[in-house]
Amino acid sequence: MAIRLKKDTFVRNLVKNHKLAGHIDKSIGEGEFNWHAEFKVKQGDDGFHPSSDCTPSVFNLFRSRTTDSKGISTGLSKAFQVGHFWHAYIQWIVVERLGYASWDEIEVRGQRRWADGPYGWATGSADIAPCHIPSAGDYLIDIKTMRAPDFKQQGLPSWCAEKYECQVNIYMDWFDLDEAIILCVCKDSPHEFKEFRFERNPELVEAIYSKWRLAGDCIQTGTVPDETYTIPLPTVGPRL
Repeated sequence: MAIRLKKDTFVRNLVKNHKLAGHIDKSIGEGEFNWHAEFKVKQGDDGFHPSSDCTPSVFNLFRSRTTDSKGISTGLSKAFQVGHFWHAYIQWIVVERLGYASWDEIEVRGQRRWADGPYGWATGSADIAPCHIPSAGDYLIDIKTMRAPDFKQQGLPSWCAEKYECQVNIYMDWFDLDEAIILCVCKDSPHEFKEFRFERNPELVEAIYSKWRLAGDCIQTGTVPDETYTIPLPTVGPRL
């Protein structure tokens, strides 16, 4: 059975100045289609990661790499699988239905190294880099699933706003893109989409690299950093 969207869904996305969400909704509304996905467990490495290591302090980065970590809970594992589904589903639509990216531009691995040895580098995978949106341009796309209370907020929730902005800026730096879209997906019915757009911020990127360089030096030498020391992150928020 085809998924029926309200007639004004595409128009509503245009009014909100969304660049990608309306096209995805329109494709879904055209009817069911065959698709498939494969889940692969990520392999560990000795680098920093944009998804989790941009905002912690130097001390917390040091502690996370020098103490035994606990595994994630069963509930969190389930939540991650919901996120994996939405990533794969949207990526399939972007490539196979819309033609806005190739599979070579999906889950693209990037990295930057500044020193030899463990934690002398950072690495991670961008969801879509780039996404070629007609009449809009090329964007870094990062897909984020959210609970309804978070999704319904006017902006990004305070607990993740800085974290997400930092993450997409590192990816924009790696893939030489000037703009990024955070595509938010509501995990609760009716599973709506919304977007936040960010411009590349070189000062923010350099602040994150400075933090990683210092944390890496501390890890390699076994020097415990000052717990109170902070490196300000000059975030500016999404484009209006």
